[in-house]
Parts: sequence; structure tokens; C-alpha cells
Amino acid sequence: MKKICCLLSAILLVLSSCNSKSEKNIKNEDEFAFASLERCSTKNGMIYSSSPSMYINFDTMETSVLCAEPNCLHQNNECAAILIGDSPVLYNDFFYYFVSTQNVEETGNGKREYKIKSKLCRVALDSSETEDIVTFTDCKPRDCDGWLIIDNVVWFTGDNMNPKEDEYGNISAANQGGEHYICSIDLDSKKYTNYGSIYDGDKQFEEASYTSSAQISGYFNSKIMIRYEFAESADTRGQDIRHRYTEIMFEFDSETKELKQSELPMPSYVDNDTYVYTDPDNLKTYIINNTEKSEYNIPFDTELYSIYADNKLFLPDYNIWYDLTDMTEHSMGEYDGFNVIPYNEKYILYSDNNFVKLTEEELLALDKEN
Repeated sequence: MKKICCLLSAILLVLSSCNSKSEKNIKNEDEFAFASLERCSTKNGMIYSSSPSMYINFDTMETSVLCAEPNCLHQNNECAAILIGDSPVLYNDFFYYFVSTQNVEETGNGKREYKIKSKLCRVALDSSETEDIVTFTDCKPRDCDGWLIIDNVVWFTGDNMNPKEDEYGNISAANQGGEHYICSIDLDSKKYTNYGSIYDGDKQFEEASYTSSAQISGYFNSKIMIRYEFAESADTRGQDIRHRYTEIMFEFDSETKELKQSELPMPSYVDNDTYVYTDPDNLKTYIINNTEKSEYNIPFDTELYSIYADNKLFLPDYNIWYDLTDMTEHSMGEYDGFNVIPYNEKYILYSDNNFVKLTEEELLALDKEN
């Protein structure tokens, strides 16, 4: 999976250089924002990198540091562009981000206990002023697991970090295994709620206690889509990557607070209206737009990663894209492995800190390079 800092939101942002205050032009048309390490666009640009975090404006293709403090050197956590971490959410004038610390504390009578302290924080877009919103102690949100804000409520998965004590009293923790929760924070009331474990059916497998994880894949048809995965056995020799882990999709209704197992398989792409997945047995790709489902005979496994835009399906892992109107296959030429974001009838291609903006004609011309 591509490990790139990502943001989806309905906010229009224009940033100036760090030697002056950040300028902003914000549209509050939607009350939704999503962040993960896999997708990375705002309304008219993209946040990338994290030391410090940078922003590229797709209109001008100019870049700037996400810091509004004059004369800041962007070298430590006093700089907002470093403080906000790998996957902040930009929402209504603020960058929201999580901070978490873990340690082992003496509790008396020779006993020790693993402690978590997590908090949701925010940085003002125009001033870089920081604020702690709420603190909680039962789990840690991970940047790689994705999170979103819907109508002023933050939704995320949290891990208890799988603490284990050995026979000598030493306590260890891990980023996989243990308990995984679906949680929320109301930004109006500042109330934190843990809705409990997402799935316990994996507890019968010893290997799952070291390998399980839960990530928010996105928000589709008014449901929070959660991917839960775990290994049933440590012996995965000769297995295809798809079969090393058991993968289960869950749907969480943010209105009714109902969590249920989804009938949909793991997506390679998901946004508010579109859900893309592959049947690996016959290499058929399915795209659901709202409630309409279409089937495509694409001779590649798109299960791990794809990008859907303008009735085109981009497969960066194979350096190709398909025009789904006529099922023609096209090369991405020199931009092998680049991700794609559609923008104002053009296409932003990017990989790491490299960006290029192409028209559809220029995109099609990449075929001639092969």
C-alpha cells in the first residue's frame, strides 16, 4: 500500500510563504474531512511530507510550509508544520491531530501497569496557535489507521497497544494485536466515547493476538467503512499476500451507532460515492457508484490499490490506466508508480515530493513513450 500522507476535505485553502501570515479562503460546503496515509488531496491542493508538512496549491503548483509563524525555522515541535504529524485533518480553520504517549508505571505492592495517554489537539490555520481538545487513556489512535470528521464529530479507530507481561514482570506493547475500538469525539461538547471492540472473533487464533489491526478505509454511502485483518497462522510459506491475512469489512453507522459486518470485500478505492474492489479469482473489477454496480474485465489484480476518477481507473502498481467508457488501456509512461488526483479537468500526478499537472491530451500522449 502506498504510504503517503493524505487528506480529503471540502475546504479551499491558499497558503502564502512562512515569512508572512497564512492566507485562507475557506468554503464550508461540506461538513466532512478524511485523513489517512493513503490518499492526499484537499479541495485545491495537497498536504505532503511531515518534517515539516508542506502544501502544494494545484492552481499555481507552488509549495509552502504549513506554518503561519513568522521567521519559524521549522526544526522542532514548536513549529506547527512538524507538530501536526503524518495525517492531520484540515477542518473549519484548524488542523486536527492526535498525540499519544505510553509508559509503564509502578502502581504499588511491586506491581506495574501499562499506561496510555492520548489527546486530540488542533492548530489554528491562520495563527499556528495550538489547543488541546480532549484527553483519553484507553487507547492510542495510529496515523496509519485513518480517521475522519463528520458534522463536527471525529471518528477513529484506537488500539490498546496489546500490553503483555512476562514471567519476570516486564511489560511490552505492540502496534498490532490486542483490542481495536471505534471511537468518537464531539468537537462541540468535547465528549470522548469508546464504542467498544470492533471484532472479537479472531481471539480464537493465537497468531491474531500479534497481527490484528483495524483501519478506517473511508466513508461510503453514509457508513464508516472499517477494514479488520489478522493472521490465523504463523505459517504463510508459499501463500499469496491476499491469503496471509483474513480480511473483514465492517460498516459503522455514525447516526445509529450500529456496527455490523459488511457484505462488501476490501476496497482498493473508496470515497463518499464510489467503492472499487476486485474478485481475485476471476480478475473482475467492480465499481459501485452510489448504489449502481458495474463489472469490468480488467486483467490485473486491482485489490491492493487503485484510483477512480472521471470514469477512469488508474493502477499505479502496473503503470497503466483504463478509460472505462471504451475499456482502452493506456500507459502512464515515465510516471511509473505515480498517484493521480483529478483537478479541474486536469490530472495531478505525484510521487513522494514530485508533482506534475497534465491535461487529458498530455495524459494520453504518455502512450507514445512506449
